[in-house]
Amino acid sequence: MKKSYLILFFLATFFSVSNAFAQANVQATGISIQGIARDENNSAIANIDALSLQFKIYYLSGSSTEVDISNTTANVKTDNFGVFSYVMSIDKTLFTAICNSAAYLKVTQGSTVFSNEKLQAVPYAIHAQNGVPTGTIMAFIGTTAPEGWLLCNGASFANNAANAKLGELLGSFNTPDLTARYLRGSGTFSRGGITLKGTQDDDIRQHSHYVNLTTAENGNHSHTTAFSNDDYNLSGGSQTNGTGKDSNTSNGVTLPTNTTGNHTHTVQGYSDNSGISETRVYSYGVNYIIKL
Repeated sequence: MKKSYLILFFLATFFSVSNAFAQANVQATGISIQGIARDENNSAIANIDALSLQFKIYYLSGSSTEVDISNTTANVKTDNFGVFSYVMSIDKTLFTAICNSAAYLKVTQGSTVFSNEKLQAVPYAIHAQNGVPTGTIMAFIGTTAPEGWLLCNGASFANNAANAKLGELLGSFNTPDLTARYLRGSGTFSRGGITLKGTQDDDIRQHSHYVNLTTAENGNHSHTTAFSNDDYNLSGGSQTNGTGKDSNTSNGVTLPTNTTGNHTHTVQGYSDNSGISETRVYSYGVNYIIKL
């Protein structure tokens, strides 16, 4: 059974609001028809080398009959996302016919109509680039970048006319190295920020931890001191010496120190150096790609 494809179109033309402009540039004028080919399950029809489509531009007569302006059949190629591009060349006559009527674009495959939309003039548009401007960075699940994209791994790419716009935006012909990095909007706010195309190393915002520690009170206590010489002994018997009692013995004299009373000690130091080698949020690994 023949599949029915769904195609979402992004139409861009070289139309101008000025007929003089159109007359002067008509030989370089075309209509870029770009879309996404999808099957009846809304899945992208990816990596097709030759998808045969018929592109018909027409207007409606007074009796609502379709009058052809241009009718072209072409094989288009879809990429990893099912995106395809086709450029219809138009000459001065065709351009004038489209501008002077309410033209429609119908895309079909055999008897199946995929799209039938009224053309809209887009002043100054050149081409839609699959709807994604050069320099766009997006997350991608895969290790090989799709056609028209490059992996953001710091690798160099060809310095040629096709890549000139991306090279101009980057300031070099190397992709940004976003390996193991997060993206952050450029600019500043109250706590900091980042410049456009700037990089920042892993860090933690300045902060402190509250600590209130004291040692336990040891209570009243005293220590004793022993003297071996008998200079402190008094002849004639035992006497009271204010801090203790001297005795004239062969072992000398033992005196207690004063009691110090209850007291505390200051505690200083650092917390345990625990954790991992970086500060990070809950995350999921992807590759970043950038549009040529």
